[in-house]
Amino acid sequence: MPPTGSKWYRWIADTSLPNLYATSAAIIIAICLIYWLARDVWLWVWKRRYVITCRPFRSKTIGSWRRLVFVHLPKCLRWLDIPNYREALILTVILAANIIGLRLRAHSWAEAQKRAGSLAVINVVPLCTGISFGLPADLLHVDRQILAWFHRWVGRICVLHSLIHCSLLLTVARTMNLATSRHIVPIAAYCALFLVIPVTCAAVQRRYLQFAMKCHYLLTATAIGALIYHLVERRSLYRWYLIGAICLWFFISAVVCIMAAWNQKPWGSSQKEVVMNSVSDFLWLDIELPLNRAICPGQYVQLWMPRAGFRAFFQLPRFYVAFWENGPTQRIVRMVVEPQPGLTQKLYHEALKSPAKHSVMILGPYGHPLDFYRFGTILFVVEDIGFFRALSYI
Repeated sequence: MPPTGSKWYRWIADTSLPNLYATSAAIIIAICLIYWLARDVWLWVWKRRYVITCRPFRSKTIGSWRRLVFVHLPKCLRWLDIPNYREALILTVILAANIIGLRLRAHSWAEAQKRAGSLAVINVVPLCTGISFGLPADLLHVDRQILAWFHRWVGRICVLHSLIHCSLLLTVARTMNLATSRHIVPIAAYCALFLVIPVTCAAVQRRYLQFAMKCHYLLTATAIGALIYHLVERRSLYRWYLIGAICLWFFISAVVCIMAAWNQKPWGSSQKEVVMNSVSDFLWLDIELPLNRAICPGQYVQLWMPRAGFRAFFQLPRFYVAFWENGPTQRIVRMVVEPQPGLTQKLYHEALKSPAKHSVMILGPYGHPLDFYRFGTILFVVEDIGFFRALSYI
């Protein structure tokens, strides 16, 4: 009888790369579902024990692991967008999976270069999260910042695979003419993907958020179009993966829009309007929501304001809920934001003249509140506008 390891090796050797990645993704999703289920059961047992004994149950082991996971790394690693051990562990798993996929059963560097193009297309699939991170983050039960960080790193890995694949042109540059669409189009796709990295770095987004996002969308559309042409021209099997990724993006975006339209019902007699005021260098927004739309501390909404101008038509700014008041039929939600260059600064200057009103489409609320149940004393350390985000917890 052959050893079990040889059976697994033969199965891996006979499995195509896409099927291997699909199996790995299914295993990861199953592990995540088991983890979420076990966590919910553990929290339920924890709360039951607290109710019965009137004494919270604390696990020093779990607490120490949580503290270790969220410990900040040195400044050089934070500059590389690796803030703590949790992100470092996730990034290690992602890199290991891509390295294994790149080198598994690759008998030469040229074969690995060709496979890098396939991996670049496969890595496009998790990037297609729709027009907003809000709904996918809620469905996956993760924080929006984690999903955005994952999106950035998968995009960088996709660019790295594209660079390895484009290095094939160096071997044929002396024998073939590169000034043809067969070679120019993939180079254009790589250049567009590479330019996404500088326009999405933290320093650029802090100062020129709206401009950076517009460049991001334009470069992404250019890269996807060039990739489709390249894969169709080569009659590659992976063109269906790219088409599936595009369909996934449109599907998630359609679900977000349909949910927002169903909750708001814009075809009715009344439309939602947001009232904006400028107070103490801050932009305050008041909006009414029905009582059946639950609001939790720490959540945020995204507002689509097409009537606020041409620029606002293509933007979904995010506003965190500061506090709310329940009325007889409606819930008044108040949000506050510090004006930044772009749409919020324009709305702030409009509100300086007089309180402004705009018809809006509301996406959300999204986000999960922090769990303070296991703590006895909570200390908030906030600065500047961060105070208003802490109000909803008080």
